[in-house]
Amino acid sequence: MLFDIAVILVAARLCGLAAKKVGQPAVVGEIIAGVLLGPSLLGPTLFGLDSPPEFLACGVSLTNAAGAAIEPASITSCLFPPQARAVLNGIGQLALLLFMFLVGLELDFRLLKGKAAQITTVAVGVVAVPVAIGFLISPILYNETFVFDVDTVSSTGFALFIGAFISITALPVMARILQEKGLSASPLAAIGVASAAVVTVLMFMLVAVAAGVSAGTSTGTLAGKIGLAVLYLVVMMVVVRPLLERYVGEPYEARAQKIGLINAKKTWSGVDEFAPAGAGEALSHGMFAWILILVFASGWVAHILGINVIVGGFMAGLVLPVRQGLIRDMTVELFDTVAVILLPIFLAFAGLNADFTKLSVDAIPGLLVFVVACIVAKWGGAAALGKVAGLSGRDSNLLGILMNCRGLLPLVVGLVGLQGQVISPVMNVAAVTMALITTAMTGPLFDRFNRVPSEEVAV
Repeated sequence: MLFDIAVILVAARLCGLAAKKVGQPAVVGEIIAGVLLGPSLLGPTLFGLDSPPEFLACGVSLTNAAGAAIEPASITSCLFPPQARAVLNGIGQLALLLFMFLVGLELDFRLLKGKAAQITTVAVGVVAVPVAIGFLISPILYNETFVFDVDTVSSTGFALFIGAFISITALPVMARILQEKGLSASPLAAIGVASAAVVTVLMFMLVAVAAGVSAGTSTGTLAGKIGLAVLYLVVMMVVVRPLLERYVGEPYEARAQKIGLINAKKTWSGVDEFAPAGAGEALSHGMFAWILILVFASGWVAHILGINVIVGGFMAGLVLPVRQGLIRDMTVELFDTVAVILLPIFLAFAGLNADFTKLSVDAIPGLLVFVVACIVAKWGGAAALGKVAGLSGRDSNLLGILMNCRGLLPLVVGLVGLQGQVISPVMNVAAVTMALITTAMTGPLFDRFNRVPSEEVAV
């Protein structure tokens, strides 16, 4: 495990730096690093091993109790045997939980006042449109030629899962771009970030429904699960949030006023600032521990309800009392561990499940249909809904570009689909491809369309 983690971090750093050199976010490079470590490049197709090195213990880790081989020996399988992958999966889930907790901390409710109707319009629309398009294109993908589906899965369950893939939006990337461009306090940011947050929750509810339909779960059971999920969200906002204000927010503020230190602020986007108001010692070890207990408990409940640990982590961050010092302290404590160590481990684990050697020439037309549908549904759909919500034509187009960015979430949804046997390995490869394309195109397109028209500059 120690050797595996060292290999993953080296690959992640190198590929992340290479991505930044060409103007892409580090996550693009880290996703590629995961793919390169996986069977696409280092698997048995290209690097089968007849006599693997003894120090990797392939003879033990790749055989069952009877001594029979459970998978062919290759660089990937020897580096990451089944026993290691189970642990990597657990670390990856922890990474997602804490990462989305940090994202939830950054959502500023003060920017959302008076915009509930606009946010609802955009959020519901950019899920409904992808679901409709998912049903439109699923008959094309649901066939033996493309091998995107699993034989035992119903066409309805498959279509819902395709709709979930299309509806994904990378909330962290959106927030980071808006912050870097100085647009954090703009109407575009208020509507876009809040809508993306709602979309993330709705999307994982859709994934839960798709998985349930694919498994043959009854309508009543599915309705009960959705009802419990909604109840969980309500309890977090109506019950847990006021309790945290009383037992965390107020004690923290009193402690911070006594100390009055000035510490550096490091956000999940990696931007360092200096901000006043009692940081550091104001967050006691006990308070830090109880907040993390809340994060883990929230993630566990979300997982049990079938809406993914990501939603649990995000909600835990969302309900934490709005105290800039508290948010700063939690971020400073967690950011480096999560972003530099834990998250690359998840991306590497996801890469182990993305085998591009399984993508045949016959499947390429289906992949193109899927990627084009994803771009049209989110960019075009969000741009149109932005106009309905009252944004200018320029801001509506920028909203569409940002909503089209997928980040690492397709890898999360792909793993859910693979583990639930809803999608095939080839469909997972298509999802990874879509994630890379839509994430890579976001920055250049945003810069291209964010230019202020010459007549506005003259005014």
